Amino acid sequence: MYQFISQIRKYIWLESIVYVIFGLFFLFEPEATINVFIAVLSSFFALFGIINLISWFVQRHKGDELDYSLPVGIFQLILAILILIFAKPILAALPLVIGIVLILVGLIQVIDAIGHREFVNVSPLPFIMYGLVLIVLGSVLVFHPFGTVLFVLQLFGAMLVVTAIVEIVGAWKWRA
Repeated sequence: MYQFISQIRKYIWLESIVYVIFGLFFLFEPEATINVFIAVLSSFFALFGIINLISWFVQRHKGDELDYSLPVGIFQLILAILILIFAKPILAALPLVIGIVLILVGLIQVIDAIGHREFVNVSPLPFIMYGLVLIVLGSVLVFHPFGTVLFVLQLFGAMLVVTAIVEIVGAWKWRA
């Protein structure tokens, strides 16, 4: 049992170190981290596309029954190219779309709060404030889409570092 707990503790330390490393990259170099992530993801699909194409050619050369390796390999290579070309525009467009939706929901919230005063003793102010907060957040997303993505990545990096610190402290206390 002690060996099992000791091994878990080692994995917690290793996981925490990985969290700190990735967290610091996300925190201090979010744009470079996005570029690396896009390159790794694209390379992953390209590698498996090439493997599927090679598998299909080997099957064809041996005279084996052909499977779906050729179309899957071609699809994976096309997907790798599309990821390289369109990943950043998609990342930039996603906050824009979410921002527009938030603005619309905020406007509807404000209009509903002002227009539907059914109860005399219920103030519409909290609902109006909530709608205004949604409009402000949506506007930030619309006018700074890529900056917002970078900020969210930095926030994610900070959370990874904090999680790692909490796990290290927990593992250290667990040791005692």
